[in-house]
Amino acid sequence: MLNFDIFKQKSPKQRFLLILGLVMFVLYLVMGLAFMFWKPLALQFSVIPNWGRIAIGIFLIIYAFVRLISLGGRD
Repeated sequence: MLNFDIFKQKSPKQRFLLILGLVMFVLYLVMGLAFMFWKPLALQFSVIPNWGRIAIGIFLIIYAFVRLISLGGRD
């Protein structure tokens, strides 16, 4: 089940860290998708084979979700 306790009243420090965590989640998600689908980035990293770029993108997306889940586990 989802824990919605992370949205309760927080101190300014905790609220800042929550927002920073959400921004980092979006950043890693966008980086993963860009690595997989953005053509100019593919041309920039032409040394890496196609399957390698897709693997790096999937790893970044999984890492983003792991960070999001761990963000919800903090008090």
